[in-house]
Amino acid sequence: MADSKESKIAIIGTGLIGASVGLNLMARKDRKYEVVGVDRSRQNARAAREMKAVDSTVRYLDEAVRDASMIVLAVPSRAAEELLPTLEPYVATGAIITDTCSTKASFMAKAEEVFGNKVSVIGGHPMAGSERSGPSAASVDLFQGAAWALTPSPVASESSVRVVLGLIESAGAVPIYVDPAEHDELVAAVSHVPLLLSVALFKLVHDSACRDDAEQLAGPGFRDMTRLVMGDPEMATDIVTTNRTAILSWLRRYQGELDTIIQALELSDEEAERLAEGIDLPGDGKESAAATADALMEGLFTRARMERFVFDDRLIGRQVPKDGTETPRSSDVIGQMFMGAYLYGRLKEQLNRGEEREREAALRRGAPRNR
Repeated sequence: MADSKESKIAIIGTGLIGASVGLNLMARKDRKYEVVGVDRSRQNARAAREMKAVDSTVRYLDEAVRDASMIVLAVPSRAAEELLPTLEPYVATGAIITDTCSTKASFMAKAEEVFGNKVSVIGGHPMAGSERSGPSAASVDLFQGAAWALTPSPVASESSVRVVLGLIESAGAVPIYVDPAEHDELVAAVSHVPLLLSVALFKLVHDSACRDDAEQLAGPGFRDMTRLVMGDPEMATDIVTTNRTAILSWLRRYQGELDTIIQALELSDEEAERLAEGIDLPGDGKESAAATADALMEGLFTRARMERFVFDDRLIGRQVPKDGTETPRSSDVIGQMFMGAYLYGRLKEQLNRGEEREREAALRRGAPRNR
């Protein structure tokens, strides 16, 4: 156990994320706090201690959180919510509670119900991870360049927010303030739906009669798109069950996009059948049909490509900037609190401008407009 520490930080859950948070806390040379870990898995707790992700571990929650100035809940969303009432009697007034859960609205509501204004609850969600799990997969660099969503409670003090910002910035992540409900809606699209699509694509191929032959031909594209299948099943189940409404909404929209692609592909087949039956087609007959089908498919690919350019590769790929720019500091982002809706609106404006440019380009080359 570290000596001469002025305060204590408790990490509940010493798996991939919890141990990675611990490694960053332990890496501070001038730290004046002790890092204590607790995990229902003694093996995980022991591994975290041996890899110096924590100063020490304890067996019971009350030991971990009693007198802690900050508590980091690095467990699945449902487990975090269930722990809050258990922790309440032992948490000191004025302490900071933050988490790393994949969904925020339900957790923040439960935290407000349990603690009121007794503590500062600052919800968090680092957009980083791995298909591997457990402390053995943890890394001090796991959060480098990653977005880290922040959802402070209305009663959280600014000083407490800055403490959590310090944790995020020391890990090399980029803090993003967002409303809890908006967070859940957006991550459903960019994180939770991709998880389900990864599972669906893998099952599609694996359960087919040609599985063995397909395996021989599968390349990096298939590997990358099915990588998420390798994640922790318990964590994946927790993510889906705590964000059902938003995920269903985005899945239905995705189904609509697939329907558009199917219709484009079927158009080509339908036109070919009509041509084979000698049915007259408007315009230049066979060439017109082929041009229409090809132009529709090209329009889909062109639009997606142009809109993809709007997004920042550094952020989507969670890569550390290589152009000399610095990660925004707390002084730059503190004023962004609760501006998630505004930033999202600006992004939609960019997308709409890209769509208009694509329509104009399609008209210039004589292709039909996308509807």
